[in-house]
Amino acid sequence: MSIEWQEMARIGKKAVSAGLTSSRFGNISMLHRNTNVILITCTGSMLDELDESQVVEVDLAGPCPLDKTASSETCVHRAIYQCTSARAIIHTHSPYAVALSIIERSSLEPIDSEGKNFVGAIPIVDGTFGSSDLAKNVSSALRGHAACIARGHGVFAAGRSLTEAYTVACMAEHSSQVRYLVQNYVPQRSTGQMGQ
Repeated sequence: MSIEWQEMARIGKKAVSAGLTSSRFGNISMLHRNTNVILITCTGSMLDELDESQVVEVDLAGPCPLDKTASSETCVHRAIYQCTSARAIIHTHSPYAVALSIIERSSLEPIDSEGKNFVGAIPIVDGTFGSSDLAKNVSSALRGHAACIARGHGVFAAGRSLTEAYTVACMAEHSSQVRYLVQNYVPQRSTGQMGQ
């Protein structure tokens, strides 16, 4: 597991450094080579200070004893792997995506060119964190999209690798930030006087 947890630690540091989540929020997982095992961060892990003891192996097929140690979102990650071709998942509490998920109804439509071309519409789904409802709604949304936002909670981004999932999470937050800033742009009134 040494190579995998090191990659998870690398992505965790990048996610916190990029402002996609604060240290104790969010989680990361990946499928362990070609086995039926998911490697996932433990509940309460600091994503920017991960070590091997903070990554556990859980069964892809269904609940197992280590689910109690693993992230509270383990059931969501498991459902995504069972329903999609994803090999890696990152869940962030990205502030602009969270804000827009409270404002928007069913999806976030990027208005920036990169978001339009590389991510497309980002579904907004409901469900209490760590619940079977959230697992069902997120995994369903990710069948046809690279990312979705759990309303008021955060982004779930999937990919063939952790780097790809991280890139999608970054793009989802960037598109959210651009949309939020444009929606809330209020032009300054000209007073006719310079410097005022």
